[in-house]
Amino acid sequence: MAREKAENQMGPRLTARRQAFLEAATAVFQEKGYANTTLDDIIARSGGSRQTLYSLFGGKQGLFDAILVQRAVSIFAVFEVEDLFDRPLREMLVTLGTKFLETILKPNALGTYRLRVAESAQMKELNERFWETGPGRARALLTGYFEELVQRGRLRLADPYRAANQFFGMMTGSWQMQCLLGLREAPDAEEIGLFVQEAVDCFLHGCWTGKE
Repeated sequence: MAREKAENQMGPRLTARRQAFLEAATAVFQEKGYANTTLDDIIARSGGSRQTLYSLFGGKQGLFDAILVQRAVSIFAVFEVEDLFDRPLREMLVTLGTKFLETILKPNALGTYRLRVAESAQMKELNERFWETGPGRARALLTGYFEELVQRGRLRLADPYRAANQFFGMMTGSWQMQCLLGLREAPDAEEIGLFVQEAVDCFLHGCWTGKE
């Protein structure tokens, strides 16, 4: 939270430099792998300085964490509205599902996922950070949202955390795996929209009380 607050207080020049580091790191990680990437590689690609990189991220792991956080921002933004719990449930879940799919199916997101799978056996600590910063954080936020809706009588759920896992599992479907394997191109906005609406309707059937 403190890191995110500090990022919001950056001036335009430092914000641009930070983004350049993130884009360079993403590209180099995917080309060379996390373990084989050096800070010199990232600095050479971004044109920044080592001092600024350390100041902004603290090192290579900080860069990787920041990449995941940045990627997750568009997904989590759906929870950052003032009248969150007064909005129609189906509308919120469709928005969340759409943002989620649009994010995980982008080329850079697929590349990062491949990187984690390729190096998972050697980098347990980074795997844990990957989960906490990305998938784990998403599930925690959705669990909290579901718990509040249960309290308000808008959902019937035996286990909100399990339901959050089921929701993201439905959203992922087979598309992520097919795209990772190069079996298909990422779906377009229309295809994503139709899939998410149908998945949300399926998810809500049997647990939604119909009360808004």
